[in-house]
Amino acid sequence: MGGVTTDRWGVALQSGNPDGVPLFDTAVDDLASLSGDPVRAVEAALGADNDLVLAHVLRAYLHLYATSADGVSHARKILDALHGDSDIDEREVLHLRAARSWASGQWDDATHFLERALLHDARDLLALKVAQDLYFFLGQTKDLLRVAARARSAWPPERPGWGYVEGMYAFGLEENGEYLQAEISARAALQKEPRDTWASHALAHVFEMQGRQVEGIAFMNDSSQYWASSYFAVHNWWHEALYHLELQDIDRVLSLYDGPIRGARSTEWLDLVDAASLLWRVSLFVGDIDERVHELAADIESVVGDPVYIFNDWHVVMVFGMAGRHEFSEQVLTSNRRRASGTNRVVAEQVGLTLLEGFSSFSAGRNDRAFDLLTHAKPFVSAVGGSNAQRDVIELTLIAAASRAGHEKTARALAAERVATRPSSAAATEQLLRVNGC
Repeated sequence: MGGVTTDRWGVALQSGNPDGVPLFDTAVDDLASLSGDPVRAVEAALGADNDLVLAHVLRAYLHLYATSADGVSHARKILDALHGDSDIDEREVLHLRAARSWASGQWDDATHFLERALLHDARDLLALKVAQDLYFFLGQTKDLLRVAARARSAWPPERPGWGYVEGMYAFGLEENGEYLQAEISARAALQKEPRDTWASHALAHVFEMQGRQVEGIAFMNDSSQYWASSYFAVHNWWHEALYHLELQDIDRVLSLYDGPIRGARSTEWLDLVDAASLLWRVSLFVGDIDERVHELAADIESVVGDPVYIFNDWHVVMVFGMAGRHEFSEQVLTSNRRRASGTNRVVAEQVGLTLLEGFSSFSAGRNDRAFDLLTHAKPFVSAVGGSNAQRDVIELTLIAAASRAGHEKTARALAAERVATRPSSAAATEQLLRVNGC
């Protein structure tokens, strides 16, 4: 199995042809920055060196990022075609085990092997990026920060890749409520590399959580020149839409939905969940959005498969519920009860099924039932994954459920709790109460 060289960040890499290494580096750079085309870059790397084991593993990772049954199937085929790990080096062994664990549904085991890869060499940018993303999928907020903080000492500012690591650190800080330092780190990362979409995303979260909507809108407009062509762009536009929603500029929210968020009708789960979440929020504030919901439901129906990630299925239930297709929501619940496996099954049993049933009940008008279920789920919802901003839709729905169920004192207490942490949301929260019956 080939010789050993180093990647762009100085980490040992087993290669059969040095021509494949810079192409592999480009693929990792594209993944870390959420820009470019990592799929095309890794295919080019394999075209130059089919013995580049880490390129095969990265190709599998990229399929797994789809969080779909098809993605898992493709990843397994790639990994099954690779031979055992007796003739490859430690870095390759650990990544191969991480990818195989993820593909088998054991997401926690995957993070274990990636942590070991980072102990082997803290400058393994691929291990760091995939580890933090998996912790994000798992809702393990403290680990989001810890994994980046620990690796950060190995990346002085003059070293290539420092900006990406600082951007990951910024996001970990933000998710743990360290907003001031998160903003400092995100801005430092962007000064180093303006096209780092993850760092822009971290700063967008800071503005969201601090209720700085006007600043957030200005930042997104100014920075979009660097990330508008990214495969992560829809999510950044979603963040801008949230600012406008809090300001009750519904026309601008729907303009963003019809334009950069949903204009291309992507069927990637990354994009579908943003569209679903945004329409659900809009429906809480204004009511009827049938035409958009039915179109989105048709697109989602075309890609729903066996349960892989309950965070996705939660958003499926949102859309089918808004569209009045309650039998499909029940099918999603039944599928998760019967066929969820691995880490996803653990999460489903812990809180995921309760959350899905709560949202389904809300859509069906069973408001007392929705309120009870969401109240029970609330302390544990981080386990379903996503960010604090994404899970905030649960707080909004809980207020709406209490209002619709006639529990005015409870609804107003929940609303006061929300406004206490986000004073700028007072007007939007009052509108939420009013529209839903208080």
